[in-house]
Amino acid sequence: MRIAMVSYALPVEHEKRGGIERVAHALAQGLAERDHDVVVLSYDPRPSGARYQVRELPWKRFFSTWLGLRLTMGYLGNVLAVLPDYSGFDAIVAHGDSLLLPLARRPLVRILHGSALGEALNSTSPGRFLLQCGVYVQELLTALMQPGTVAVSENTRRSNPFVRRVIANGVDTRVFRQTPLEKTSFPSMAFVGALEGRKRGRFLLEVFSTVVRPVHPTAQLMFVGPQGPAMPGVTYYTGVSDEQLASLYRRAWVYASPSTYEGFGLPYLEAMACGTAVVATSNPGSLEVLADGRYGRVVSSAGFGAAILQLLGDADSRHALEASGVQRAEQFSQSTMIDHYETLLSELTCSHERSITSA
Repeated sequence: MRIAMVSYALPVEHEKRGGIERVAHALAQGLAERDHDVVVLSYDPRPSGARYQVRELPWKRFFSTWLGLRLTMGYLGNVLAVLPDYSGFDAIVAHGDSLLLPLARRPLVRILHGSALGEALNSTSPGRFLLQCGVYVQELLTALMQPGTVAVSENTRRSNPFVRRVIANGVDTRVFRQTPLEKTSFPSMAFVGALEGRKRGRFLLEVFSTVVRPVHPTAQLMFVGPQGPAMPGVTYYTGVSDEQLASLYRRAWVYASPSTYEGFGLPYLEAMACGTAVVATSNPGSLEVLADGRYGRVVSSAGFGAAILQLLGDADSRHALEASGVQRAEQFSQSTMIDHYETLLSELTCSHERSITSA
């Protein structure tokens, strides 16, 4: 099958990218490894080792500006996505704006990586709240009109009653796997995310400085994200490869995330697959992936620091969560994820061919 995939960004070494870009790469790579001809339409270059091809989306110079980025994602992106020539493709997979993509007259899979409603309710500015409310209306229309719309989690589907199917994100256990001998000899934590916004990296830095380090003076925090303020015990890692990220997870005693909203929360899953205990603040993604706290600590913001201290100081509790977390991660195989997308693409393509024949 010849598949066009639309993703504004892809993983780029030494540059910050998010979970959507990593999932887009994993899905494109997985489909290409199964002998599908995959072309990703993106503003980023082809990642090293990618089995798929990359073509540049239109208006890159505009998209690269501060205003262009904010106007494109959720709004003008619907226009930009429909401009490329899709005539040589059997199907389209969109990781972003797809309201106008039915005009391409190709079977279409639209992946919702979360809910703009959740983003709006957890926004930190009135402007972002209004923008995300507008995107949410578009998500409702998309799911209503496009039968190939997929949610990556049940909580995403609950926010959008028109979504027909859930395909959970998967973890590549060839890379994210447990090797206990890599654990540091001193208390350590890992975090993946941004300093500001719903990820609340700055809040984590404060907890680490004022709660964790006074009790564990040798504790270290491996912060995977943009460069932040210089602080004792904190090391920043930006734009790491999956192999490097997996090594950081494996070294950490605890993966700590104070995020207020996650549509899925892939880092929880990756950390668990690497045999690392997870502490997360309560949000739709953490509750779903951690099964309401059965596979990790799900706590309030007020109890976040105490939960980290408890696990850092209690090896038995950590080891129990490490073991159960590995079992939980096995339920979210990346191979199974790709199986489901292959099946959906096949169903949509066959239905499209039947409609053409009957016409």
